[in-house]
Amino acid sequence: MVRLLPLLMLLASGLASAEPLAPFAAEFRIYVNKLPTPVKADLVLEPAEGDDYYRMLLKAKSFLLTNTEESYFHWRDCQPRTTRYVHEFEGFGKHRYHHMDFQWDPPRVHNESEDDKESLDIPDDTLDELTILLRGRCVFASGDKSYTVNSVYGDKLRTHHFVVVKSEKVETPMGDLDTLLVEKKRDGDSKEKRRTLFWVAPALDYMVVKAKHIESTFLKAEMIMIDYHGPDLPSETVRPVEG
Repeated sequence: MVRLLPLLMLLASGLASAEPLAPFAAEFRIYVNKLPTPVKADLVLEPAEGDDYYRMLLKAKSFLLTNTEESYFHWRDCQPRTTRYVHEFEGFGKHRYHHMDFQWDPPRVHNESEDDKESLDIPDDTLDELTILLRGRCVFASGDKSYTVNSVYGDKLRTHHFVVVKSEKVETPMGDLDTLLVEKKRDGDSKEKRRTLFWVAPALDYMVVKAKHIESTFLKAEMIMIDYHGPDLPSETVRPVEG
């Protein structure tokens, strides 16, 4: 399955398990080897119809391609409980997709792609790949520096390890924000070459404001937030960008 960038699945987080998720809309610009591309990505979280039910959408678009990920999920016990996940890629004369319906009694996912239909038994704590970082909201807010989650994509089960590397200030459309630099750790030979990093802002409910994927010495991609609409920030959390 073609995916726009591994970093596009990096998303948002929040603060306390008893609180509902705060809706937001953000826009990102994609850079490759520090050069701007025509690709922009919109990330939206909004309530859906139902109790503690949400829709998250990530859509990247240019004149060459459209890459869309969408998840419908319940927010319970400080993590998403997916009911439906969709990924579609259109570009370069191709249309590829996964349409995945989740059931939880027993835990199972039903996937339809351009090639086949299949069903797969999954662990009870399995997440979809659009909302995997939502589990980190309580982890990071409690002060823990790492966590592990399972996800399913198509007919593949995956395990993801996330570790806080350090604190760092990042320039955003709202001004300079304090962030946590988080790395997705990899096992095996690829871990020395491939790295995925992202910067989450506690003042923005641990939302990703910047992300970087290093595929090799010669190929690096970044996703940088250029616009944001969401809950107002306390003025003391933001320092105006200089210059």
